Amino acid sequence: MEIEINGKKYQKIEREEKKHSKPFSEIYMTAMMFSGMYDGLNRTNNRETPKVDIVQEFELIQQKKSKLSKSQRDWVENQFLNNFREIQ
Repeated sequence: MEIEINGKKYQKIEREEKKHSKPFSEIYMTAMMFSGMYDGLNRTNNRETPKVDIVQEFELIQQKKSKLSKSQRDWVENQFLNNFREIQ
């Protein structure tokens, strides 16, 4: 999938799904249960992510027309660059 934003072309990064062994999955699930208990104590650092279309909002950020806060713009840019790469 290719998109064009402000004269630059980007392509979606295809990722393979990783398969893990059963023992790893069991350890991971146990760790998630314990981290869930800790998350209840440490809610001050959690920020709500914006509910926007990342591609459209990235274009607005590039044009300096976005109405999001600095931290939300940084989040959108990070998500976009993790999922798309620029094509030469």
